[in-house]
Amino acid sequence: MSGVRRPIAAIGAGRMGRGIAQVFAYGGHPVALIDLKPRSGADFARLAAEAKAEIESNLRALAGEGVFDAALVPAIMARIRAVPAADAAAALADVELVWEGVPERIEDKAGALARLSALAPEAIIASTTSTMLVTELQRHVTRPERFLNAHFLNPAFLIPLVEISPSPSTDAAVTRRLVAILEAVGKVPVICGASPGYIIPRLQALLLAESARMVHEGVASAEEIDKAVRTGFGPRYSVMGPIEFIDYGGLDIAFYGCHYMAKALNSPRHAPPPELDVLMKEGKRGLREGQGYYDWRGVDADAYRRKRFGQFVRLFGHLGGLPKPVV
Repeated sequence: MSGVRRPIAAIGAGRMGRGIAQVFAYGGHPVALIDLKPRSGADFARLAAEAKAEIESNLRALAGEGVFDAALVPAIMARIRAVPAADAAAALADVELVWEGVPERIEDKAGALARLSALAPEAIIASTTSTMLVTELQRHVTRPERFLNAHFLNPAFLIPLVEISPSPSTDAAVTRRLVAILEAVGKVPVICGASPGYIIPRLQALLLAESARMVHEGVASAEEIDKAVRTGFGPRYSVMGPIEFIDYGGLDIAFYGCHYMAKALNSPRHAPPPELDVLMKEGKRGLREGQGYYDWRGVDADAYRRKRFGQFVRLFGHLGGLPKPVV
């Protein structure tokens, strides 16, 4: 890694804290993994040992898959120090960024954020909550302009995505800085508003509920549904996002298909939003017309299609889903 990476603090030595500590130590940052809960010396030593053992095991698993040289594991581990509650103030004195990852209870979040505000008055504070809105939590932070939510998907050290949710009070420069820090350690940040479920949990809730519903309605077995998602739905949307897919196929296909499903299933949630109707009336029906959710004007449509085709071929080839021709 080139350049000096500034210290990072991860608050909470549970699964999320450990994953974040691994991400940033792997990316070259000194990391303080801070346990804010008062414990006896023996209890803290046991927790710290468990946390570091889990992180090292994850690193060695990655190295075993050929991601990096296992000889680097000791150097990465040396960047992580476990810190008890009594030493939190000293550990937070010079950090640029604090990740709050205490349990998903408002009383725990409120207490931790108030304490972090006092101990790290200049640092960016990011909550990793998967359920609470940034607009709800910011009231517990002094100087809310330096506070925002940033949701990792588990396992945090493996999945690139981080969903960043600033509040209207968050300084835009703080959001840009957090994006830059995450990108520098190989993460893929996306920005979303303060809305329940961010992007992925909101989409995932619908997928999981509908999948289970189809099992119980006898539409298909659990095994068949999982096979369908693994070999069709999942790979398709790993190459092409759902909004891009709407534009690629045409808004008219999505429009009529969604209306049909809403009526057939008696499910208003399957109906398209009114804004899609507006785009249809304006003739903005996607790639074919040059405008849809994306602006395709100036895009070489044939080159774009070839690129996506090649990505699909490589993906399905890697997954073993491209049979050889019979000769």
